[in-house]
Amino acid sequence: MAASIVTEQPFTANELADRLSRVRGAMVASGVEFLVASDPNDIYYLTGARELGGLIQMALLVPASGAMAFVGRAVDAVAFVAHTGNDAVHPYRDHENAEAALGRAVSALGGADARIGYNGAALSAATLSALHQALPRATWVDLTRLVWDLSALKSPRELDYMHEAARINSKALDRAVASIKPGTSDNHIAAELYAGMLDNGSHPMTHFMLATGPRTAVVHATFNDRKLERDDIVHFEFSAARWLYTAPLMRTATLGKPNVEAVKLHDGALAAVEAAMATIREGVTSGEVDRAANAELEKRGVRQWHYHRTGYMVGMAASGSWVLGHVGALREADPMVLKENMTFHLPMVLFKPGAAGAGLSETVRVTRTGVEVLTSYKRELLRL
Repeated sequence: MAASIVTEQPFTANELADRLSRVRGAMVASGVEFLVASDPNDIYYLTGARELGGLIQMALLVPASGAMAFVGRAVDAVAFVAHTGNDAVHPYRDHENAEAALGRAVSALGGADARIGYNGAALSAATLSALHQALPRATWVDLTRLVWDLSALKSPRELDYMHEAARINSKALDRAVASIKPGTSDNHIAAELYAGMLDNGSHPMTHFMLATGPRTAVVHATFNDRKLERDDIVHFEFSAARWLYTAPLMRTATLGKPNVEAVKLHDGALAAVEAAMATIREGVTSGEVDRAANAELEKRGVRQWHYHRTGYMVGMAASGSWVLGHVGALREADPMVLKENMTFHLPMVLFKPGAAGAGLSETVRVTRTGVEVLTSYKRELLRL
């Protein structure tokens, strides 16, 4: 008998059943009878289970038929049951061996002699070696992308959550920008951004970037209790979350006299983002989008300050990061063909070492004929 679900459910039973059906169809096509899903995003996608200790080995066991089962620390097994109502759990205590527990669970579900698919990006070489020893008759097949490729296409409910996160972002950024003035600590601005997200309905969010002054020229710099000075730059990259779904947003503000370098970098970034959005549609390749964005940077003489890809996939953040670039990214010469309902963050930010950093981004959904922009903040350099 299934246990009671004691927490709110992010997905309907029908949606979860459809996801499981599609995963099992892909398993059949790949010739496996078992799937060991160990990526926290994959577990969330298939069950709605969250708030699990993702840095400690755990897995969702997906047989070709019958109930799925969870293997993890005893404390995480409690959370899994509470979130899903599925009490088919195989817990292990903190002093016990995780791989041995996983091997016992697979055997208990009849998989000792099976062909077993696994996510090679979410299992270390040492873990996989231990599983080979625990299940010597099983055949292990690397199916890293099996769930990734299915979850890359967002459902209407997932898109609703991303829209909600985007609306919260706009309100939070308004609140943070209103706090910017000379002498203010960047920690205070960060606090206002946090509060703006939480007060407007964000669920727990991931780490974000909020750099000021010279720190804006450093990739991924964030707040560090620095006091703002007149004519400083303030750079934001963040996302609220609804049910672990995000819609990242990046914007740059200048305090007082606009920084000449920041203006030039921002103008290039704006043109590049708009070129990317004009190119994105179902059927184009990742590389085509990247080429269109970088052509705008070349025209403006700022291509050398762009160090990274044009965009990366976003959606769920059960793994602790909104970045799903390992699933899909918009980058040079990439052959990935875009499909409707893929969602991407376009973080076009330029860094000129020792001078300034500036940029902006949008989060978009791929449509058959173009893009739907999920984020909605004014697309300009914010002059304060």
